[in-house]
Amino acid sequence: MFPTFEIFGKTIGMYGVCAVLGLAACVIFATRVFKKIGLLFEDVMLICVVVGVGILAGGHLLYGLTHIRELIYMVPHIDSFKKFIAVMGYCFGGSVYYGGFFGMILALNIYMKFMKFENKTYIKDGIYTSIPLFHCFGRIGCFLGGCCYGVESSFGFITYDNHLSPGINGVRRFPVSLLEALINLIIFLILYFVFFKRGKCKGSIIYLYMLMYPVARFFIEFLRDDAIRGFIGSFSTSQWISIILFVVAVCVLTLKHFKNKDQKTENNE
Repeated sequence: MFPTFEIFGKTIGMYGVCAVLGLAACVIFATRVFKKIGLLFEDVMLICVVVGVGILAGGHLLYGLTHIRELIYMVPHIDSFKKFIAVMGYCFGGSVYYGGFFGMILALNIYMKFMKFENKTYIKDGIYTSIPLFHCFGRIGCFLGGCCYGVESSFGFITYDNHLSPGINGVRRFPVSLLEALINLIIFLILYFVFFKRGKCKGSIIYLYMLMYPVARFFIEFLRDDAIRGFIGSFSTSQWISIILFVVAVCVLTLKHFKNKDQKTENNE
């Protein structure tokens, strides 16, 4: 792992670097895609900023919700602004992917509602296609940073100097973050192909994503060993969310299928 590096006397985290690279890749993708419908570069950048804010806000909020018990316990003991900052940093300092996912969708849809863009469905499909691309870079950042680490394994990597996650030092662990990065890349390529073929899948990219990633995430969770994810019963928070998203996607796509089938029948009549 390579969690940080120093430049001009400042320590830079590799996760942040990978996140910036992921965002840059998404901007390049979006610029190329939306150029076909005449969307200005400035508009593309604004959309990306809105999406980025949604990801940050949603990710930190859900992380805080997974630490709600600690927050409730610590709040009565806050007696200074410094301690308040420390408590908030502890409870909301991390980020949960699904929180960022929900935050991104909410922020994008609110923004699109008030903007007078044509081809809004096309724009949203394009943004949704780029989700796994950004996530791929994020998981590489997780691997380099040492967070979201895998279970002890005979196959994997050993690190000895990770001061951000000292618990993983000296233990060979399965590279679960790299596996998830690869899966996200594959999902992106599938969505990329579907997006440009579109046809019957117009407006359904997000649901296709919700069919694929949640299934992968559900099983990937069994290969992780970081206890900060939060657990409800036998499954982690992300596993329960994965189940819900998959069920929602199946229901919506099934309804769309029958709706399209009925419309075809009516047209033939």
